[in-house]
Amino acid sequence: MVNLNFLIRRPKWIVVIAGALVFWLTQTEWLTSSSLWQKAEGALIDRRYLLRGENLADPRIKLIGLNTTSFQLDSLAPGEIAASPTLQKMQQPWPWDRSVYAAILEKLMDAGAKVVMFDFVFASETDGDDVFARDLQKYKDRVVIGEMFADEQGVGDKTKKLTAPNERLLLPGTESIVGLVTLWPDGDTVFRRARYQTSSDREMLEVPSLDPRIASYLKKKIREGKSSDDLTHISALAAEKFEGKIQLPPPGDKTFIDFQGPAGTYRAWPVENMFVKELWQKPPFTDGASISNKIVIVGPMAEIFHDIHATPFEETPGPEIQAQMLAALLQGSWLTEPSHAINFWLAFSMAVLAVLICLGVPQALLKGLLLVAATVAFLVGCQLVFVHARLVVTMMPPLFCLIATGSFGIIFEYSLEQLERRRYRNVLDRYVSKNVAKTILEDRRSFVEALKGRKQPVTVLFSDIRGFTTMTESSDADKLVAQLNEYFSDMVGSVLTNNGTLQKFIGDAIMAVWGDTISAGIETDARRAVTTALQMREALAKLNEKWKDNADRRKLSIGVGINHGEVIVGNIGHPQRMEFTVLGDGVNLAARLESATKQFHTDVLVGEETERLTRQHFIYRSVGAIAFKGKTKPIETFLLISDHSVPPPGWLDTYQRAVKLYRERKFMEAIGLFEKVQREIGREDHLCDMYISHCVALKDVTVSEKWDGSFTLAEK
Repeated sequence: MVNLNFLIRRPKWIVVIAGALVFWLTQTEWLTSSSLWQKAEGALIDRRYLLRGENLADPRIKLIGLNTTSFQLDSLAPGEIAASPTLQKMQQPWPWDRSVYAAILEKLMDAGAKVVMFDFVFASETDGDDVFARDLQKYKDRVVIGEMFADEQGVGDKTKKLTAPNERLLLPGTESIVGLVTLWPDGDTVFRRARYQTSSDREMLEVPSLDPRIASYLKKKIREGKSSDDLTHISALAAEKFEGKIQLPPPGDKTFIDFQGPAGTYRAWPVENMFVKELWQKPPFTDGASISNKIVIVGPMAEIFHDIHATPFEETPGPEIQAQMLAALLQGSWLTEPSHAINFWLAFSMAVLAVLICLGVPQALLKGLLLVAATVAFLVGCQLVFVHARLVVTMMPPLFCLIATGSFGIIFEYSLEQLERRRYRNVLDRYVSKNVAKTILEDRRSFVEALKGRKQPVTVLFSDIRGFTTMTESSDADKLVAQLNEYFSDMVGSVLTNNGTLQKFIGDAIMAVWGDTISAGIETDARRAVTTALQMREALAKLNEKWKDNADRRKLSIGVGINHGEVIVGNIGHPQRMEFTVLGDGVNLAARLESATKQFHTDVLVGEETERLTRQHFIYRSVGAIAFKGKTKPIETFLLISDHSVPPPGWLDTYQRAVKLYRERKFMEAIGLFEKVQREIGREDHLCDMYISHCVALKDVTVSEKWDGSFTLAEK
């Protein structure tokens, strides 16, 4: 309870602290470097690419691929292969003789290609290196080849090694033809970013298991400018040779690639078709016209190279990724990220916004709508700056701050409200019925309507202990109260079990109602009330059995009256003491039925409306039409025998015929049937005795025409 009071008294501080904690988490490497976080951030970035849509391929870039057909040459006729020495060398086992690449380079240069980029790292020495080397030297200002960083197991740990072309290919003056073909995956293994200028020290920092001391040393070296960014990406080299000096992103930065589209944006032309005269003269080569003054990328496209990588659009071959990187450079359209400070304040602002919504808006639904609106606005804003400002906003920290803080605030307030409701409910249940308490706490609108007063059909039950006044005069007060508490516990338990509203205790009497606060339909309400009376009868029998050997307990008997009718439901009383209750003739009649049980020596009497609504579920015995004081019309009254789980007594039909004969003034016939019923019952029966005495009194007198067989009760 102390903790609950703390929460109730300081809910705003709890939300503020939660918001601060969420914001702090977004600034920790523990969260932001986790696999799930990286995948979520990556998915949000990819979604922006997809929503932006595809852009056209840069027409200045052409792609020639080493496809699967380039090794099998199945699409070419034997004569076409025999006519080309280069194609014959392509039929040899991999790796090809390097003179093949020399032939490709010569063919492209003769066609007028401005720059040729080989997306290969020719690391091993093989036949034809000298031929290819001479061509590389010849076209050194118009050709680039690759080198790359590869993971390698060092002394006790992983490291990165720069793999360069073999020295036989690099003749004097060809130093400027080598560029990095490395691609850098994000934490979720998707390729989105690239470094156009880097160094071996920067790449070493990418090793996950790098010794912290070495990492610290390398960072200091880079920070102090002692590490030169002397490695340039192959796409940057190709762009510079194509256009001259171009602007590059800052050295060392990983820049988002402005992908133009999915795989196939740059369609790869089969390299083998270059060496078949008829195919060379047809599109797409068009006798080299389509290559003239273009950048031509020659790269591995066949599956055997395993050079397929995930991108924001889909899995794409490495050479096509290089083509898209090159196009972004030529167009000066690389994507940038906000600074760390901007990301910090954006996440902080979102946390503050979520706290303000949670604390400043009273309605939970409106809070949720505002949080959704803020989330949508943020998503739309990020998409707009992505498309128009080419800015890739880091979305996960702000979204996490907004959604996590906002959700916590709403859930916390709801939970707190439920705890308070439970606490109030526990208090209210001690003083009012649980149905009234539930209506107050959960259905305030209907309760407010009830406070104003309204008419509605209900079923009312009154129960009373017989001879209670006499008991109070001769019993010890403590013992009597203890027995009453046991009695009320079981009786009220029956009411609550059947979803009744415990309206009040009137001394030893109980008043319960069905349909005043919560109604399941008038038939169900009436059935529940009658079921309660049956359970009271059974519960009292068990109590009396338990008490029979207890000198401090007395045997109790009760009378129960049940009536269904229209009443007024409302909050009535003095401003300092109000009571939610029911009033009207329907209530009065239930009380008079309970009182009538004494005069008819029965325990449960129900009115005609209750019997009509429940006759399919219970067995009743007609008591008769009773003219209650203050009522202009007699009320048919019935004695509850049992429910239909047990068969009706065999004498019941005879008894009902006898009552009918009595009302038809056939008194002698009625006497015979009532006496028969008494014999079948096998004991004294007050109702039979009552009818017999009335029949005897009326059989020899002239009965008034107004006589209807009803009984008049002078008492209320």
